[in-house]
Amino acid sequence: MISAIPCVNIDKKEDKVFLFKRKLSDICERAMRAGRRIDLKGCNYGETDGCCRFVARPTNYYYFLAGLVKSEGLTTILESGTHCGGSIMSMSRGIRSRHIAKSKIVTIDVTYKNDEGFRGYPHIMRLQGDAASDSVVEKVVGVFKRPLDLFYVDSAHEYGHTKKTIDLYSRRLRPKYIALDDIRLSGEMKRFWRELVDKFCDNAFDASEIVGRKKAGFGIIRWSEQTK
Repeated sequence: MISAIPCVNIDKKEDKVFLFKRKLSDICERAMRAGRRIDLKGCNYGETDGCCRFVARPTNYYYFLAGLVKSEGLTTILESGTHCGGSIMSMSRGIRSRHIAKSKIVTIDVTYKNDEGFRGYPHIMRLQGDAASDSVVEKVVGVFKRPLDLFYVDSAHEYGHTKKTIDLYSRRLRPKYIALDDIRLSGEMKRFWRELVDKFCDNAFDASEIVGRKKAGFGIIRWSEQTK
């Protein structure tokens, strides 16, 4: 189970504390604005199963991810679901130049595509395998010496695997943010997102409209805030 504090009503004594808490909607809007100013040339989506066999451009949510990294000053990033690398490359573009040396970026996938494209990103560590397998989890945990800033999940779009993956890494690496793609894609993903909203309350935000993913969906969890 994903650990979380249940939704509670706050009393008046706590009101002042919550006034200073930034809304996730504001954070997401700021991230999208920041992302639009980042050059993502070459961060292509890549292969697809649709009528267009190859998308030679970054998608809207790549700009959001890059902007979130930049606007929030994130430096430790884990991705489950590399595909052709466009998303993790975009996130790396969001890291400020002075923070590159201390950054840790890891991406995981069962496939190993676009080797040529990744040559320009030697600071990104690629792992091939199932993100939910014990061997991969132990490798990833061994890389990060401090909690994650961002955990981006875009791999197997089904309830059991997605839930297991988030649970495994959130317990071990305590991410500040979890970004979850395709929360509207299927009944299973919609179910999982509803459960996250029930557990995380205001620390779960459907950013689909902001990032331009109205059909497939895109969600953000402020995980570390909820589990303090």
